Formats: sequence, structure tokens, C-alpha cells
Amino acid sequence: MKKRGILYLVLALSLGSFITIYLLLGFYYSGSFAYGTWINHVYCTGKTVNEANNELKNNTFYNGIVVSAADGEKYFINSDSIDFSIDYYDELKNIMDSQNPFIWGENLFISKNREIPGSPSFDEEKLEKILLEWNLFDVADKPYYQLKKNDGGYYLETSSEKTANFRKVYDFVKDAVYQKKYEADVSSLSDFYDDIKATEDDMKVYDLFERIDKVQNNDASIRIAENKISAAPSDITEWMITLDELDKAIDEEKSEENPGNGYFIAGDKVIEFPRDYRVEENIVTDKDGNILLSCSNVYDFICDKLAEIDTNQCIERYQKDGKGLIYVSGNKNGKLYDENKEYENFVNSIDGAGPAVSEIALPNKSLVLDGAELGKEYILVDMGNQHLRYYKNGKICIEYDIVTGNIGLGRGTPVGLYHIYNKRYHTILRGADYASFVNYWLGVNKGIGIHDATWRKEFGGEIYKRSGSHGCINSPLDLMEKLYNQVEVGVPVLLYY
Repeated sequence: MKKRGILYLVLALSLGSFITIYLLLGFYYSGSFAYGTWINHVYCTGKTVNEANNELKNNTFYNGIVVSAADGEKYFINSDSIDFSIDYYDELKNIMDSQNPFIWGENLFISKNREIPGSPSFDEEKLEKILLEWNLFDVADKPYYQLKKNDGGYYLETSSEKTANFRKVYDFVKDAVYQKKYEADVSSLSDFYDDIKATEDDMKVYDLFERIDKVQNNDASIRIAENKISAAPSDITEWMITLDELDKAIDEEKSEENPGNGYFIAGDKVIEFPRDYRVEENIVTDKDGNILLSCSNVYDFICDKLAEIDTNQCIERYQKDGKGLIYVSGNKNGKLYDENKEYENFVNSIDGAGPAVSEIALPNKSLVLDGAELGKEYILVDMGNQHLRYYKNGKICIEYDIVTGNIGLGRGTPVGLYHIYNKRYHTILRGADYASFVNYWLGVNKGIGIHDATWRKEFGGEIYKRSGSHGCINSPLDLMEKLYNQVEVGVPVLLYY
């Protein structure tokens, strides 16, 4: 009995000691975190709220955030640059207040780790300032309208770019920092970007283009028979005075060779170069904003275009393409037009002083024929150059210099498209005051034909102006023989100056 009593006494004392120690520890933990308390994987047992708060702060790692933009550019904001910090005090205080220090014993069997986010804080003004330094928000180099030029003339390019909305980006990044995120993706155009807005300077570019477009789409033209000469926008833009040509335009002197020299079209008038000019986007205008067009360039354009209807050029195009019209002047000088007159008419069409379409009246006895009428075999008698060419199957077979009708005496060979109507060998040509023997004759038009002229020692040049024939086409004997032997009745013959 004594042994059992002693045992009970020992047990009672041990239990009492355990309870006492347990309660003492409970009282100890009443001002600190209980045994086995882990918060954010930091051992907080026995620590006060302030001690635990400092410990958690020291173990928190957040170095900043990377912001990703739509163009793939990335921008890093360091946490130190915005005075970033996290405070856990309030959440730790709640944990402390909610714990029962006298049931700390259960932590011997269940280790409790709590995750608390803490309360991040940083200087929002510093974040805003740092974001504003990002070139993502630079819009000065992103014009809404740009004046550009290609083969079709000037055109206006409207920007399809978008500009980042700073307020939206800032709010998004700010929220991401508060959530301690390491990346903020602001690449979504629909969420963070706005269309670029036209500024006052952009509207000036727009206004300039409208003036340019009106000028470059001018419908002035010249009609000659079935051919229409008009300037494409790309042509007209080449007449516009730009900054690169400014000095040349200012110094341009008047000349008889080019009646456009020293003059410029400005709206509805022709002027000399203005003293009070302006330069807008590389384009030179007068004080009223009228685009300046170089009259000398207009004159060169008209001359080049009119030259395209020159008989020989028409023939060359036909020979190359197998189609096209051939213009033949009825004048003995071969001219179909007066360049200066047509230049004036064209300028009047541009500035509105004359009709939009001016007509060129062809000289008397002129003709316009379809090149196909020549066929594959034909003779060309170029009286302006005093030269004959014979073509067969598209290739030249015979060519030589000639002498045609004496234009000084009014006996010029008439122009026209004819056909060889007869061939005669060893015949006498008779007129009111002559009788001439020829070896070879190809009749072309009534009493006019192609024949040898053994009495002549020279051919070509300007002989026809002072010592030409009575109207026939005089040829060297040897070459005339070749022509006679190859050409048959019916072959077309085009006579032109």
C-alpha cells in the first residue's frame, strides 16, 4: 500500500508540474506567438507582433516589375525607385488577437503555417513619374497625317498607329505592384491604346494636301484629231516648286527659247516668282497658299507630248506595235501645231482662263490615217528630211536621199497616202516647159511619181527648197533601179513633210 501511494503521489506531482509548466507557457505566449507558429514560412514562436513584422519584412523579396508593351518593348521599374515596402503588422495583430495561448499544446502535433499578403505601400507619384519617362508615351514623332509622293503623285497617309493611354497603363501597373506581380502586360491594343488624334499641325498638312490634290488632278487637256494630251497627277507634281528647286525658280530668267521661263501658275493666274512666298512641307506656295507650278516645265511637257504626234514618231510606234494613228501635216514645213500657241492654251486651261479642253486645228490638207493602212510593204517618202525608205515584211529593204518638188516655186510635192498605180520603163516625162527622159518610173499620184534623175549629181539636204523637181520624187539611178525591180503596182506610198 505504501508503494502504491507513493506512485500516486509521484503521478500527482508530475501532473501538477506539467499543468503548471503548461499554464506558465500559456501565460508566456499570451504576449507572443504560441509554440509552432509559422507565418509565411517564418518561425514566429515567442515573437511579438513587432518582432514578427520585422522578421517578415526582412524575408520579403520583391525587386520590381517588368512592363511589356505592344511593340515588344519591355520597361523595368525597380522597387527601390518607388520606395516599395510591405507591412504585416495589422494581419499579425489579428493572428495574435485570435490565438488562444492556453491551447498552444496542439501545435506539438499540428504545425500551423499561415500565409498573409501584407499591406504593400509605395510612392505612387514616383511610379507615375518613372512611367512618364518611358518613350512608349512619346507622341510627338507620330504625326496623324503625312504628305507622301509616289509614281501617282502626292497622297496623304493617315496613321494607323495607336498611342498608349498613360492613365490606363498607370492604373494597371499600379494595381500589379500592389499585388506584388513581377510582370504587367499592357500589349493589348484594345485595352491600353488609343488612336492617334490629329493635332493642329496635322490639320495644316491635311489642308496642304487638299490644295495639292486639287492642282494635281487638273483635267486640262489638248485634243488633236482623235488624240488627247493631258497631264497625269505625276506629271503635274513635277511642275510644283519644292524647296529643293527654290533657288533655281527664284533665279529663273525669261527667254524666247522657252516662253514659260520666269513664270509660274498660282491658282487662277500666271505670275513672276513672288517675293512673299511660303514653304509648307517642302512645297512652295504664294502668300495666299496657292501651289506654284513652273511654266517652263509646262512648256517642256507640251513640247514633248506634241512631239509624240510627229509623223516619224507615229510611224516608229506603228512599226514597233503594229497599230496606232499616223498624223501627217498639210504644211510644207511638216508642222502640225504651234508649240507656243498650244502652250498658252494649255496654261489657260490649267488656270481656268480658257476651256478645260483646247482643240488643235490641223493645217489644211493634213490627214490622220490608221497605221494598218500601210500594211507590211510600203514606201515612206520623208520630204522634210528628203529621204525615201522602202519596207517589206516590216524590214527596211532600200533607202536613199531624194529631191522632191521645189517649194520655192510653189511646186512642193503634195502630202498624202497613195499607191503605186503604174510602172514604166524608159519613158519621157513631159510638162509645159520640159521633157525629161527617165529609165524607171513608179506612178504615185496623177503626174507625180518616183523616178531616176540622171541630171542630178546631188540628192538630199535642202536642194528641194531652191532647185527641186516639178513635184516628182527624184532618185539616184542605181537605187531607183533596185526599187523599180522590187516594187509592184498597189504598194502604198506615204508622202509627208
